[in-house]
Amino acid sequence: MPLDPLLVPLLEVHSSLPPTPEGTSAAERRRERDEARRSADGSPYARYIEAAPDVDEVYEDSVPPDGVAVRVYRHGPVSAGTLVYYHGGGWWSGHPDDSDTRCRTIAAGTGLTVVSVDYRLAPEHRFPAGAEDCYRALEWAAESFGPGWLGVTGESAGGNLAAVMALLARERGGPTLDLQIMEIPAFDLTLSSPSIATYAEGYVLTAKELRWCVENYLGGHDPADPLVSPLFADDLTGLPPAVILTAECDPLADDGSRYAARLRESGVPVTHVEFEGQVHGSQMLTGLLPVARAWRKTLLDSIRASLKS
Repeated sequence: MPLDPLLVPLLEVHSSLPPTPEGTSAAERRRERDEARRSADGSPYARYIEAAPDVDEVYEDSVPPDGVAVRVYRHGPVSAGTLVYYHGGGWWSGHPDDSDTRCRTIAAGTGLTVVSVDYRLAPEHRFPAGAEDCYRALEWAAESFGPGWLGVTGESAGGNLAAVMALLARERGGPTLDLQIMEIPAFDLTLSSPSIATYAEGYVLTAKELRWCVENYLGGHDPADPLVSPLFADDLTGLPPAVILTAECDPLADDGSRYAARLRESGVPVTHVEFEGQVHGSQMLTGLLPVARAWRKTLLDSIRASLKS
């Protein structure tokens, strides 16, 4: 299917932005992103994102013993369960502020306690530092807000981390997960999915940017390690039910379909929805795209269905 015509003007704006100079460090790029996030007009897409819903309570906390920072969202008189959220940003950038709208939407729409994790970032902290932060936060959330329904979720790099948490929880005898939800996720850090080449340029996320992210995250670590590329896990049996939401015109699109197929072959219940004509990040643009609003509804409906099962 062709690109959603509503996205064409945005992609033209994106393509007109000056490229990041070669050799710019991750730290410098991160500072620029943080400044843009704090600026009302720092993002050309900000006006296309609907305002976040109100929730009853938002507070900061930390996970012992290392003080991993988390932000907790609660709504309603009784929590329906706990969902641990991992932000995107290519493993080198990102902050709970970036996913504030998503977390508020989930908390308000489902009654879940949402725990957003501010894990350490590469290249200052390469794999497995961030993943271990994420796992400690998962254990802490289960201990702090359980027992009851427990899930993990994230977008892009955060979707990767959510899948890794499901593997780690199974391997380490950790918290029992009821659901794993991965939006626009990366599951193959060897970057061998066909969609990497098909949508290498001109669709927001580029193959070149992906390679840079992986190099910063892994350094010299094996990209086929299942704890960075869940697609290469020998055994996927016994994992929690999965929801995978992908965008058709995204270099990572085939990562989602390939992992969904592997999970099904392993007997894991899977819902995989690919949104036609969409790009990496379309799900944020709820003020512009009817598809983004449908995407949000699919996410919330999937959680509600799991809570009832």
